[in-house]
Amino acid sequence: MRVGIVVTERCQASSLHTTIDLIIAANYAFQSYFSSSTPLFQYEVIGLKTSTKAYSGSVVCGITPITKYKRPEIVILPGAFESILTADQAKSQLSKLAPLIKILQKWHSEGTVIASICTGNFIIASSSIANGRPLTCHWISEKAAALLYPEEQFVSDKLIIDHGDIVSAGGAMATAQLVLYLVSRFHSRELALATGKLMLVELNFDSQSRFAIFRPNHKHGDALVLKLQKHIEKAYSEGLDLTDFAVTNLIGGRQLSRRFKKATGETPLSYLQLYRVEQVKIGLETTNNPVNTLIWGVGYEDPTSFRRLFKRLTGLTMKEYRNRFSSFTSRRYAKFNAQ
Repeated sequence: MRVGIVVTERCQASSLHTTIDLIIAANYAFQSYFSSSTPLFQYEVIGLKTSTKAYSGSVVCGITPITKYKRPEIVILPGAFESILTADQAKSQLSKLAPLIKILQKWHSEGTVIASICTGNFIIASSSIANGRPLTCHWISEKAAALLYPEEQFVSDKLIIDHGDIVSAGGAMATAQLVLYLVSRFHSRELALATGKLMLVELNFDSQSRFAIFRPNHKHGDALVLKLQKHIEKAYSEGLDLTDFAVTNLIGGRQLSRRFKKATGETPLSYLQLYRVEQVKIGLETTNNPVNTLIWGVGYEDPTSFRRLFKRLTGLTMKEYRNRFSSFTSRRYAKFNAQ
């Protein structure tokens, strides 16, 4: 997967280098732990100039001209300038990036996912690809963002906001979380956890972001299917009475199942199973609760049956999964990888 990391004049060097370091770590974990012969990400530093200077004074060299770079699957925009700049100062910096913004607009329209960090979110706002959808930012930049982009929504209390085609993260120190989130989104949460352990970075996704790893399709346009999805996600521990739901909504059970499968790619039952397994995986990763307690908590009365389902879907027993991915373990990655 090709990733272009955009460097701008007066960029945040810490944001840039953290992005690169986490991608290198993800590639190492992918090849070492997942036995791949090739890296997951093929990254390149791109920009308008072949070298530039960060606001810290450090020089960034070896930049590939963006005009000569083939459209990547993912673009990452590290902090473009200091978050403490006034609106006028930020506007002056952004005015130099018009050619870059034009290219990003084109790439976005062709399917590139654009992820931004801190003041990199100002570039997204300048490109008008957010279209009023919320973007996050450093709290100290919120005032300048509101002055520059009165028609856009900037919020500073969210670490990461994912709209599918654009992903935004807060301050420069959210960089590691953004990269780990992209690793989990484009590969697996297991690889994100392995990468985080390798770099001693604890994942800090909220529960909704965690469930995004399952990535159910909510944008299919079928209101009734969406209603059933939300019902399953809210009441997953109570089981699913599909007949009752169908009768209540004046539709046949088979017709409902066909519509659900067409919209989501899963049957209602398999959707429920995937959701339950995802919740148990989170419990194994983040708590020391007994395995059976986690199983009963998602509505399974037969632990043996659930263990078979878990092994079938993950390839690991629940004990193996906890040993490898629990955030409570303090082993070094080398020992973790040697299991």
